[in-house]
Amino acid sequence: METILHLQNDEETQREESSSTESTHQEESDKANFSGQEQVYLEEERNQVLARVDDLTHRVSELEQQLQETKQEAEMEQALLQAERRAEQEQVEAENEIISQLQVKLSQLDKAIQKEKDEGRANVSAQRKVLEKQRNEYNELKRQFDNCPLSLREQLQEQLSRKAEALECGTKQFEELEFCHLEEESSLEEKKETQSSQLLQERAEYHCSVARRKEKMAVLEAQVKQLGSQAAHDCERMVKDRTVTLQLLHKEQDRLCALERRHHTLTGEGHFPKPHSSMRDVSGNICLCTCSACTDVSPTVHHSILHHQSPPSGNQAYDTLSLESSDSMETSVSTGNSACTPESACGLEAQRIDEMEKMLKEAQQEKARLIENREREVQARRQMLEEERRRREEAERRLQDETAHRQRLVEEEVKMREKHFSQARPMTRYLPNRKEEFDLRAHVESSGHSIDICPYVILTEKMCKGHLVKMGGKIKSWKKRWFVFDRLKRNFNYYSDKHETKLKGLIYFQAIEEVYYDHLRSATKSPNPSLTFCVKTHDRLYYMVAPSPEAMRIWMDVIVTGAEGYTQFMS
Repeated sequence: METILHLQNDEETQREESSSTESTHQEESDKANFSGQEQVYLEEERNQVLARVDDLTHRVSELEQQLQETKQEAEMEQALLQAERRAEQEQVEAENEIISQLQVKLSQLDKAIQKEKDEGRANVSAQRKVLEKQRNEYNELKRQFDNCPLSLREQLQEQLSRKAEALECGTKQFEELEFCHLEEESSLEEKKETQSSQLLQERAEYHCSVARRKEKMAVLEAQVKQLGSQAAHDCERMVKDRTVTLQLLHKEQDRLCALERRHHTLTGEGHFPKPHSSMRDVSGNICLCTCSACTDVSPTVHHSILHHQSPPSGNQAYDTLSLESSDSMETSVSTGNSACTPESACGLEAQRIDEMEKMLKEAQQEKARLIENREREVQARRQMLEEERRRREEAERRLQDETAHRQRLVEEEVKMREKHFSQARPMTRYLPNRKEEFDLRAHVESSGHSIDICPYVILTEKMCKGHLVKMGGKIKSWKKRWFVFDRLKRNFNYYSDKHETKLKGLIYFQAIEEVYYDHLRSATKSPNPSLTFCVKTHDRLYYMVAPSPEAMRIWMDVIVTGAEGYTQFMS
């Protein structure tokens, strides 16, 4: 009985041992299956992290390239604008130099005209002194003739007649010289006015051009500043994007290191198996450093993603996984103390890497397309800027022409007004006066004329005499005549000379209709248009030129007192 019990106990013990062994084997089998599933998950997660790392690296490279292109484009645009501004500055300096030269020419013209006038006046003054000397000698000889005895009068009479002839000849020569001097001064004034107007117009045009160029320079300077600020803003935005992308890249790197640690904890190996396929166009070299004992992982990534950086030196050995920028990315595994044999990757990882290669190739094509589109946009923008610049220059040129045309019109209008003002009748037209007690000299003096300082007119109470240049009636030639306005005889006649021996023409007061200044310059080839006035009669229009402006005003106010033919107002 005891033996049976002992056998039963043994059997139960064996059954318990066998059941415990089976449960142990079952647990080991379940653990192995779970470990295999987790290893597959880690490898898939690692492939996804590698794909994201590639995308982020490619993104960083694109941002760096865009940043460089933006800087280069901004520098090129600024260089073009600054070159255009320097060209405008050179043009402004050249035009300022031309303005200075025009100012010098104006000064030289004034000096030359004034010098010629002074020379003519000095010559007239010298001749006047000679004439005064002859007149004094004649007066002295006449006084001697009046006081000498009768026996000496014949001899003195001959000397006196010779002196009189010489004095008359000298007087005629002086009058001719003085009249020629007046004509020469008038021509010099016209020449000065013409040349000065041309020089002033050129100077005004250059001043307008300088002002426009300075405005254009200011616009170019503002464009340079605006372009610089815009380029700085774009660069700052790209730098921020690159910084964010690098931070994401660091996070993915840390995740990859965590996967390495989990794989080491799960399998006891210090690295993932090496993949057989390659990934194309990986921008940058990334170092992922893991500790061989899986106790300390120290990843290091350079911010430029362009250089490989070794891990810090220490007692522990490191395994390095590097993704290099080339047509293919190879995963290399190296240990410090011992070499590991590479293992073949699974088909799923190879398929994912092929997909990543295809995605990278598409990304390259998209990048090339974007770059080409950007170049086309830049070219189109440059063409638009060039066309806008040409349109602006054409508009500025039209505006300049229009401004110059308007300036010429304004100057012509001002000149015409000044001309009309200068040609305006110097004195108010008076009515004819038939009173016998009328004092002609007092009337002229009361009109504001200074008779004593005008040597060209001899004026008394009833008469006015002097030289005038008259245009012929049939033959339009100009000849110097001696005119006599006589209120006693009530006529206005002229002689060949001042001796009044040969009468050349006679005008009665009843025939004189009007006296006026030649505003329209209608006198043919007048020797001095600014000193020409007209005497209108019933049957003829007389053109006369006075030797001076004051003499012209005196003659006009004198003749109008005898214009008894002006019946329109009298009626």
